[in-house]
Amino acid sequence: MTEKKGGDPRVNIFWKIPMFEFLEAEELDRLYSLCSKESFAKGDYIFLECDQPRSLYVLVKGEVKLLKQADDGREMIVEMVYPGEVFGEEAVFDGQPYPLTAQALDDVEVLSITRADFFAFLRDNPDLALEIITELGGRLRQAQNTIRALAMERVEWRIARVLLMLARKAGVTEKGGVSIDLPLTRQDIADMAATTVETTIRVLSNLKKLGLVDTEKGKIVLRDRAKLEEMVSEGCPQR
Repeated sequence: MTEKKGGDPRVNIFWKIPMFEFLEAEELDRLYSLCSKESFAKGDYIFLECDQPRSLYVLVKGEVKLLKQADDGREMIVEMVYPGEVFGEEAVFDGQPYPLTAQALDDVEVLSITRADFFAFLRDNPDLALEIITELGGRLRQAQNTIRALAMERVEWRIARVLLMLARKAGVTEKGGVSIDLPLTRQDIADMAATTVETTIRVLSNLKKLGLVDTEKGKIVLRDRAKLEEMVSEGCPQR
């Protein structure tokens, strides 16, 4: 990001988010000033599915899972949110209830900005609205790819896709692979891949035998990320 005069990037997380990087320091600081700081303990709900949209959120610290309630009442993870990512924006933009539930996966800190304040800021910064449209378009494409994958891909490819997504968003490159050190259970991974926990355990075991992944003290390490990406690419349905 281009260096800007003024402001303090150490405390203003908007400096680190690509969607906002073209804004001048004064506008970044103004946006930060409109936000409220909130903390949530592990397991707390930030908002619930079908709540009216109050605010848009930016995750500062910790991890948040976005959940969808199934017909049988079970909550399934749809997406993970990591520091520097925005969430809750769909409901804020269309004014409809939140489509997902946001729950703290561990102790988290967020910045929240009300719908009214954010819209007022957008009116003064119309180029930001275009950036957000581009971001939402990318998320829509990703959602469509996920739906297509759930309908047409083998379960091994779906689980590999989930692991690659987690590595891309929260992985740490270290000697021997990419480490995903998150408080996720096998059930969480199964939910994201739309399969059972038994199948997930079996697939992870097979991937481990192939030398593609490993498990160490509660974390997953991708030993051969390139091979997993090749697997997903081969499994991607052709249009």
